[in-house]
Amino acid sequence: MDAKEAEQILKQIQREFREGLPARLERIRAALTVLAEGYDAEAVEVFYRTAHSLKGTAPSFDADELVDPASALAESGRRWCEEGALDSADLAAAFTEFERLADAVERYAASEKVRRRDEP
Repeated sequence: MDAKEAEQILKQIQREFREGLPARLERIRAALTVLAEGYDAEAVEVFYRTAHSLKGTAPSFDADELVDPASALAESGRRWCEEGALDSADLAAAFTEFERLADAVERYAASEKVRRRDEP
């Protein structure tokens, strides 16, 4: 594989990351919606794993603005998994962090650094 092919593969991976962000947000939102009705171990697991994965992968794609809100969400999910419970204050804080994450995703997707990567 030459440098040009490697660059094209990297651009494709970066596009897949960016294009996959809405699905990740939807998984987190759906889990929060279930959790608003009461504790659900499966929803907590999806919530935690999705936020934790995003926290870990975002820096690789120069999406540092996603790390703090994703980290806060992952930490909440980890705690809920360990405790087997959540309270209304935790849930309200998670909804706030989710909105912060959604805003950061929107800014990232519209950013110049993303547009430059998509250029041929």
